[in-house]
Amino acid sequence: METYNKDENVMHKHHHPRNPAKTMVIGLMVVAFGLLYMLKNMQVIDQQTWRVIFSWPMLLVAVGVINLAERKISWGLLFLAVGGAFLVDRYYDLPFNLFTFFWPVIIIIVGLVMIFSGSTCPLISRMRRIKTKIVGTDGDVIEDAAVFGGSERIIHSNNFKGGEIIAVFGGSKMDLTQCQLAPGVNKIELVAVFGGTTLIVPNDWNVKMEIVSIFGGFADKRHNLNVDYNKTLIIEGVAIFGGGELKSY
Repeated sequence: METYNKDENVMHKHHHPRNPAKTMVIGLMVVAFGLLYMLKNMQVIDQQTWRVIFSWPMLLVAVGVINLAERKISWGLLFLAVGGAFLVDRYYDLPFNLFTFFWPVIIIIVGLVMIFSGSTCPLISRMRRIKTKIVGTDGDVIEDAAVFGGSERIIHSNNFKGGEIIAVFGGSKMDLTQCQLAPGVNKIELVAVFGGTTLIVPNDWNVKMEIVSIFGGFADKRHNLNVDYNKTLIIEGVAIFGGGELKSY
């Protein structure tokens, strides 16, 4: 029995379970590389675009996406922000020199990583626990993660408490007009990285937005409001090269 236990311990020591999300993301990147390479050979993609797509900034973006798939949120956002900034500088004719702001932006991003990487930060703690899954449209709490994809849902709840929404190279649309807020503080935590989220809420909700935007933003496009301050929803989170909008009917 002792020998068996030792062998079993050795097997467990050298066994590393695979991360299915990481495997899927890397697989998608390989497929995308093959498709883009084929389009280049067919002369659908010009040489300038090809140089932008296959460049070291895009490599940083890829590393960032892989880190997000591994739930390394802080490092993932850092690589995405740096790589994305240089991609924007290469692809768009900006009215200013991005390199003038490079080191200040890096310092700011490193500071944000230090802030959000702590285990006491509720936003990052919840992001690490969230699962990429499809849940029913009936529920008091929403959990939605759109990575290289999208979702559109109508939520029904008489006691809506908020939830978490993540959009990474994807998008989502959440219709909350069939919901009634639960008593107390109700909060939606939002993360948008090269992606976006549209939230549709009743016109009598008092919505407070606390979004940290880095080359992104979240716009309030509601009109004809009849706000009831007893119905308060807080939207907090971060938007990096992404964002979203708030609407009402």
